[in-house]
Amino acid sequence: MKKMMKTLFVSIASLSLMFSANAGELAVSGSAKATYNILGGEQKDNGIGISNELTFTASGELDNGYTWSYAMELDPDQTDGSAIQDDTKITISGDGGKVLICVSECSTSKKYAWDASAYTTITDTSHSSGSVYPGNLGGTNNIQYHTPELPFGTVITAGFGQVVKVGASSNNTGSSSGDSMEAYSLVTKPVDGLTLSASYYDKNDYDDGLTNETQLEEGGAYGAKYSAGNLTVGYGKSFKAPQATAITAGTTTVEYYENTGVSVAYAVNDELTVSWTDEDNEANYQTSSTTAYDVEVTSIQAAYTIGGATLSLARTEYDNVSYVQNDEATETLIAVAFAF
Repeated sequence: MKKMMKTLFVSIASLSLMFSANAGELAVSGSAKATYNILGGEQKDNGIGISNELTFTASGELDNGYTWSYAMELDPDQTDGSAIQDDTKITISGDGGKVLICVSECSTSKKYAWDASAYTTITDTSHSSGSVYPGNLGGTNNIQYHTPELPFGTVITAGFGQVVKVGASSNNTGSSSGDSMEAYSLVTKPVDGLTLSASYYDKNDYDDGLTNETQLEEGGAYGAKYSAGNLTVGYGKSFKAPQATAITAGTTTVEYYENTGVSVAYAVNDELTVSWTDEDNEANYQTSSTTAYDVEVTSIQAAYTIGGATLSLARTEYDNVSYVQNDEATETLIAVAFAF
C-alpha cells in the first residue's frame, strides 16, 4: 500500500510542478426523470416522483498537451429535496494515463459489469432487495491512477480511499475514525464484442485499540458481456467477506456473500430494446447449521427512445427479500427520462 500511495502522490506532485494550466471551458449537462411505481407484497402506496441531476464540468489543456477536467454534481436530497453539491472529481490525463482525485465518486467496482438491462441495473429500479454487495471506492474520498489503454483495449486502475468526513468533503482534514480502502480493477476486450471486467478491494482496519477481528472486510467481482448484432448477453459474480470478530456455533454471522447474475438484451430496432435479467444473492454463514435463504431477483425491462426522451417499463419480482424466507414483492415501474 505504501508503495502504491507513494507512486500516486509523486505523480500528482510532478504534474503540479511541471505543468501550468490554461483557462478552461464550463459546461452543464443533466437529466430529468419522472416515475410511477406500483409495488405489490408490501404495504406501501404507489409512488409518483421526479428526480433530476445536474453536472457542471470544466476542462482545459496544460502546456505539454495534457488535459484536465473538473466535474461536480448537484443532486436533490432524499429527505427534503434540497440541492446538494456532491460527487466531485478532478482528472489529469495524458500519454501516461490518468490521475483522479474524487469525493464520493469514481467507482472502480465491476459488480454490474455483466448487466445488460434495458432500463437500469437489476436492483436499481426502486424497491430494495436487501442484498449485500462488495464495497465501492467511489463511496470514499479517494485518489486513483488509470493506465493508458494497453493491448486488447486493457485498462488497469489502482486507488486508495478514506472515509468521507461529513460536512467537509471539499476540504477533508481526515476522519477521526474509519477504515481506509485499497481498490483495483481491470477491463479488457480480447475480441470484438466481448468485454471482460474484474475488481478487488480490501479494507485496512482502523486502529481502535481492538485486536479481536478474525476477518477483515474484502471483496470483488468479475463479469463478461458479449454483443453480437442486436443481441447482448452477460454473466458475472460478486463477493463480499464482511469484517468479523469471532466464529460462534449457532450464530447467524455471515462469512461471505456471493451474488450471481445473468442478463440478456435484444435491440428490436434503433428505438426499442428489451431485456431479461436474473440475480441470485447468497449468504454463507460461519456455521453450517444456520439455515440460509437466497434472495432471488428477476427483472423484465423495455426501453423506447423518442427523440430526446426515453420511455421505460420494468417488471421485477423479489423472493426472500433481505435473506428472509417468503418475504416476497413485485414491482412495476414506468419511467420517462429526458437528457439535456
